[in-house]
Amino acid sequence: MENSLKCSIAKTSLKKLFPYDHPSKKLWSETSSVEPYPPGVTSVPEQIPGTSFFPGGSGIWCEDASEVPQLPVGGVMVLGHDFHSVAGYEWSRLNLAENLRSPTWHHLLSFLREVPIALDECFFTNIYMGLREGPATTGRFPGSRDLAFVERCRLFFSRQLQAQRPRLILTLGAFVPPFLAPLSPQLSDWAIWRGFRKVDLAGLSTVAAASFTDANHFCALATLTHPCFRPANVSRRSWQSFNGKSAELEMVRQVWNNGAPSDPRVTTCPAPQ
Repeated sequence: MENSLKCSIAKTSLKKLFPYDHPSKKLWSETSSVEPYPPGVTSVPEQIPGTSFFPGGSGIWCEDASEVPQLPVGGVMVLGHDFHSVAGYEWSRLNLAENLRSPTWHHLLSFLREVPIALDECFFTNIYMGLREGPATTGRFPGSRDLAFVERCRLFFSRQLQAQRPRLILTLGAFVPPFLAPLSPQLSDWAIWRGFRKVDLAGLSTVAAASFTDANHFCALATLTHPCFRPANVSRRSWQSFNGKSAELEMVRQVWNNGAPSDPRVTTCPAPQ
């Protein structure tokens, strides 16, 4: 009984205030636009108040705050594949946050701090809404085989862009770039994903400025290996004169430190002679 009470008190102290009118809650309420969910996928019952990727949680770094901070407009969108399985979500809901010691969070946080990018400037989110019903937590998302569902998630991604208006998008893993390809003419080379090695050799690892017409927004993008598999895969990366871990660090440093990108839809005319 005493241990149960201590556990309850500890969890209460960890719980973040999450105002009903928070921008992330408003965005989450709009995830109904991707319904109906295809076989193998189910909806997220409620948002987790602690640090968690959207749509399972707010998508905002909460560790140093008693209340969920505001959406980091103009910051970095850290864009993953999907949130988790139902079982994984329920663990996080019970513990009021995702496990920040998991391989995904551990390697991602280490990378962002090394760039460095402030964690409170990031919106951690996903391209696919919903939860996996089966035991698998990696590999192709079951809903990705339903083309109508994929299109609804693309429309909702545009809504996420409108809400955050990021300066930079960091894509995580191999499934995200081809999902984005139809949404911007500057990303068309990502439509058929041939692996990071070929993308690196072709000089397509980063995009200085991509325009997303449906969201009326443009920003820079950089492709990263999925942090869960980063130790095994990052050694294969190359960018300019850099290889491995340094390649990903330097590509992100360059696009992030370049400041706000120029709108690729605007053609600059030469000055009159």
